[in-house]
Order: sequence, then structure tokens, then C-alpha cells
Amino acid sequence: MPGNDKQRTLYRTINEEEAEFVQIISAVRGCRVTAGQLYRLQRNHNNPQLFEQGEIYVVDDDGKDNYAVLMLCNTIMYK
Repeated sequence: MPGNDKQRTLYRTINEEEAEFVQIISAVRGCRVTAGQLYRLQRNHNNPQLFEQGEIYVVDDDGKDNYAVLMLCNTIMYK
């Protein structure tokens, strides 16, 4: 379970705007995330004209912002 909140229940969602976490089901080579791992979704609000709710990314296993996860990896989103 993410963070210290062990009592929190996560629910699956297909709505990117309400998603808070993403679980990686399978990752492509070069996309530095781990299959089976749960990552907190972050949002970049630097381009509001393109991304009304913020551009989604995760901090990958190398500690870098990874904007390609939802496009390249098989994932399940949770709220």
C-alpha cells in the first residue's frame, strides 16, 4: 500500500483525472518502472492549455519523471 496509510482502500478507475496511483502490469524495455509495482501519479501543471488537469507522470525507479508510462506500459489506475 502506498505511503503510511495502511487503512486506505484503492478502487480501480479508467478516468485519468481522478486516478491517484497506477500499477504496472507489464513494462517495455527502457521504461524504468517495475512490473507489479504501484506508483503515485504526479501532475505537471506547466502547460494548462494542453493539459487541463495536469500532465500525468510517475517518478520512475531511477528517480526521474517518466511521462511515457501510461502510453508504453500495461497499467491499472486506482483512485
